[in-house]
Amino acid sequence: MRIRLVHKQALLLVTAVLIAVLAMGALSAWNLRNGFSDFLATRDVERLEQFAQLISETAIKEGGIASMESKNIRLPELLQQFGRSIGMSPVRAMNAALPHQEIKDFLNLRPPPRPVDSIDAFKDRIAIYSLDGQATLGVGFNPEPETSIDRPVIVNDEIVAMVRMAKLKPVPNEVEFRFLNIQYQSMAVVAIVLLLTTMVGAFWVSGHWVTPLIEVQSATEKIAQGKFETRLKTQRSDEIGDTMRNVNQMAVSLQSLENSRRKWLADISHELRTPLTVLRGEIDATIDGIIKQSPESIQSLKEEVLKLNALVDDLHLLAIADLQALPCYFEDVDAAELVRAIVHRFQLQAEHLGLCMALQIHTTSPLWVRWDAKRIEQLIGNLLGNSLRYTDAPGQIFIALSSTATGRVLLQIEDTSPSVSVEELPKIFEPLFRSDASRNRATGGSGLGLAICMQIAKAHHGELNAQKSQWGGVKLNLQLPFDGEMAS
Repeated sequence: MRIRLVHKQALLLVTAVLIAVLAMGALSAWNLRNGFSDFLATRDVERLEQFAQLISETAIKEGGIASMESKNIRLPELLQQFGRSIGMSPVRAMNAALPHQEIKDFLNLRPPPRPVDSIDAFKDRIAIYSLDGQATLGVGFNPEPETSIDRPVIVNDEIVAMVRMAKLKPVPNEVEFRFLNIQYQSMAVVAIVLLLTTMVGAFWVSGHWVTPLIEVQSATEKIAQGKFETRLKTQRSDEIGDTMRNVNQMAVSLQSLENSRRKWLADISHELRTPLTVLRGEIDATIDGIIKQSPESIQSLKEEVLKLNALVDDLHLLAIADLQALPCYFEDVDAAELVRAIVHRFQLQAEHLGLCMALQIHTTSPLWVRWDAKRIEQLIGNLLGNSLRYTDAPGQIFIALSSTATGRVLLQIEDTSPSVSVEELPKIFEPLFRSDASRNRATGGSGLGLAICMQIAKAHHGELNAQKSQWGGVKLNLQLPFDGEMAS
């Protein structure tokens, strides 16, 4: 059975918390069991030192130990004062064995009164001795080092008495057992509550994170099946939201590519059908004797074959550009002289169409660049041919060549009407695109020229775009680096 991601994530979180709870519980249990008696003894000594400090402060205030005795200050009064100083009630200060009584209160025990050597009463385990070993305050007991602890009473940097406390006896097993048992039960309850809370939180967190991933999985599966209209809805601003938006963008791109592919197939088949239909018609007419076989008829057939061959060559060039970088052979050329020669070649054709071409080069010295001269000649020739083909006579075509402040060569070609709508301007570089207003098959052309221009510009790391011309036509802007081979 397949384990879903939500279950894996929830199980991982619960396992991590369970390990943490068990580790903390085991460590706490070990510390309680092995350090319980040491903790009580250490705490008892700390309070003895606090009490000895209280006696020292009282003796300084009253003028010495003897003055305390003469003023009839007794040990119970000192214990009450000590209890108040550590936040205990006076009654508890008189009767509590500080650490053990707290345990018994916690366990709700009610033990009978203990004798003097009891582990209980702090008051019964403590006394104040003079330096000669006589008990001055409290009930004296055997001052053996193994069973008692002494702390000095210091007045004016001199030891004037000793506070002696009987050591705690080992905690009875049943008291320790009950105390530890309750601690273990408390830790178990806390662990169960933590695990239950973690399980609920784990499934909620897993659902919060995994649900959008399931949506992404479903959407990508549909996209893989060709349903490119699939879209994900999300308002998330995290990485998952970015992934969902990327999936949507991928679907849009694939849908656009699919539409382009279908349009390509339709347009290419249509473009190929036209010259093939003409060619077939002329061949059939020749076979049927309608057209006499002559050099003129053969020349007409040749022209149709050449048109078909040019279309196939253009398609092949675009296919190569899509599969890999367009192959270019770079060499040092004078851009000004190259543009001047190309424009001169189109002058006669422009005059024949009733158009005027004007070239302006904004430099008097050679403009040396490193380009593929034949590719650039093809690029500029396609741009000029496009302007000649789609500019109404009488009209004008303006060509300007200059260098920019950013270290590039700028070639601008703009013509007079007709123009292309603003919505269609970005599309004119798409293969086989034709504008209904100004690009029709009656004017000739395969509809691939500008697409090839764009690929040549990219191969030289340049830019090519179109905009409205101030003369009513289209303005083409070509920017190329001086070194098209090394530019990045």
